[in-house]
Amino acid sequence: MNLERILVLLLVAVAILASIPKIMFGSWGIILVVLGLIAGGVGKSGDTTDRIVIYVAAIALPVFSNSLDVIPTIGPWVNQVLDHLATGVQGMAVAIFLVAVYGRLMPASQ
Repeated sequence: MNLERILVLLLVAVAILASIPKIMFGSWGIILVVLGLIAGGVGKSGDTTDRIVIYVAAIALPVFSNSLDVIPTIGPWVNQVLDHLATGVQGMAVAIFLVAVYGRLMPASQ
Protein backbone atom coordinates (compact mmCIF):
# COMPACT_ATOMS: atom_id res chain seq x y z
CA MET A 1 0.00 0.00 0.00
CA ASN A 2 1.24 3.42 -0.85
CA LEU A 3 0.86 6.54 1.29
CA GLU A 4 -1.97 8.01 -0.78
CA ARG A 5 -4.12 4.90 -0.36
CA ILE A 6 -3.44 4.80 3.39
CA LEU A 7 -4.41 8.46 3.74
CA VAL A 8 -7.66 7.97 1.81
CA LEU A 9 -8.55 4.93 3.93
CA LEU A 10 -7.78 6.96 7.05
CA LEU A 11 -9.96 9.75 5.69
CA VAL A 12 -12.89 7.35 5.24
CA ALA A 13 -12.37 5.89 8.73
CA VAL A 14 -12.30 9.34 10.33
CA ALA A 15 -15.44 10.35 8.38
CA ILE A 16 -17.23 7.31 9.79
CA LEU A 17 -15.97 7.97 13.32
CA ALA A 18 -17.01 11.62 13.10
CA SER A 19 -20.57 10.52 12.32
CA ILE A 20 -20.96 8.43 15.46
CA PRO A 21 -22.83 10.60 17.97
CA LYS A 22 -21.31 8.92 21.03
CA ILE A 23 -17.82 10.04 20.03
CA MET A 24 -17.83 13.72 20.86
CA PHE A 25 -14.79 15.53 19.57
CA GLY A 26 -14.94 19.12 18.41
CA SER A 27 -12.20 19.07 15.81
CA TRP A 28 -13.32 16.37 13.38
CA GLY A 29 -13.58 18.94 10.58
CA ILE A 30 -10.00 20.11 11.03
CA ILE A 31 -8.73 16.53 11.04
CA LEU A 32 -10.67 15.73 7.87
CA VAL A 33 -9.41 18.83 6.06
CA VAL A 34 -5.80 18.23 7.10
CA LEU A 35 -5.99 14.59 5.99
CA GLY A 36 -7.49 15.74 2.68
CA LEU A 37 -4.79 18.36 2.20
CA ILE A 38 -2.04 15.83 2.86
CA ALA A 39 -3.64 13.19 0.63
CA GLY A 40 -4.11 15.69 -2.17
CA GLY A 41 -0.60 17.09 -1.86
CA VAL A 42 1.13 13.71 -1.63
CA GLY A 43 -1.01 11.97 -4.23
CA LYS A 44 -0.02 11.62 -7.85
CA SER A 45 -2.99 13.35 -9.43
CA GLY A 46 -1.27 14.31 -12.65
CA ASP A 47 -4.05 12.70 -14.67
CA THR A 48 -6.65 15.27 -15.66
CA THR A 49 -9.50 12.79 -15.28
CA ASP A 50 -8.58 12.08 -11.65
CA ARG A 51 -8.49 15.78 -10.87
CA ILE A 52 -11.86 16.41 -12.50
CA VAL A 53 -13.43 13.52 -10.57
CA ILE A 54 -12.14 14.93 -7.29
CA TYR A 55 -13.34 18.46 -8.15
CA VAL A 56 -16.81 17.22 -9.11
CA ALA A 57 -17.01 14.98 -6.03
CA ALA A 58 -16.04 17.90 -3.81
CA ILE A 59 -18.94 19.92 -5.18
CA ALA A 60 -21.58 17.25 -5.76
CA LEU A 61 -21.14 14.92 -2.78
CA PRO A 62 -22.69 17.22 -0.15
CA VAL A 63 -25.54 18.15 -2.50
CA PHE A 64 -26.50 14.58 -3.35
CA SER A 65 -26.01 13.25 0.16
CA ASN A 66 -28.75 15.53 1.49
CA SER A 67 -31.33 13.56 -0.49
CA LEU A 68 -30.53 10.49 1.63
CA ASP A 69 -32.34 11.97 4.62
CA VAL A 70 -35.65 10.57 3.34
CA ILE A 71 -34.47 6.97 3.88
CA PRO A 72 -35.82 5.81 7.23
CA THR A 73 -33.39 4.90 10.02
CA ILE A 74 -30.06 4.95 8.15
CA GLY A 75 -30.56 7.90 5.79
CA PRO A 76 -29.45 10.68 8.14
CA TRP A 77 -26.44 8.66 9.28
CA VAL A 78 -25.29 7.94 5.70
CA ASN A 79 -25.85 11.61 4.88
CA GLN A 80 -23.62 12.60 7.76
CA VAL A 81 -20.87 10.16 6.74
CA LEU A 82 -20.92 11.46 3.16
CA ASP A 83 -20.89 15.07 4.38
CA HIS A 84 -17.82 14.36 6.50
CA LEU A 85 -16.20 12.54 3.60
CA ALA A 86 -16.94 15.53 1.38
CA THR A 87 -15.05 17.74 3.83
CA GLY A 88 -11.94 15.63 3.32
CA VAL A 89 -12.43 15.48 -0.45
CA GLN A 90 -12.70 19.27 -0.51
CA GLY A 91 -9.35 19.44 1.26
CA MET A 92 -7.94 17.10 -1.40
CA ALA A 93 -9.34 19.34 -4.14
CA VAL A 94 -7.71 22.42 -2.65
CA ALA A 95 -4.33 20.68 -2.35
CA ILE A 96 -4.51 19.31 -5.90
CA PHE A 97 -5.42 22.76 -7.20
CA LEU A 98 -2.52 24.37 -5.33
CA VAL A 99 -0.07 21.73 -6.61
CA ALA A 100 -1.31 22.33 -10.17
CA VAL A 101 -0.89 26.10 -9.80
CA TYR A 102 2.57 25.61 -8.32
CA GLY A 103 3.50 23.38 -11.25
CA ARG A 104 2.44 26.07 -13.69
CA LEU A 105 4.27 28.87 -11.90
CA MET A 106 7.58 27.16 -11.29
CA PRO A 107 9.83 26.26 -14.19
CA ALA A 108 10.21 22.59 -14.95
CA SER A 109 13.39 21.01 -13.65
CA GLN A 110 15.50 19.44 -16.32
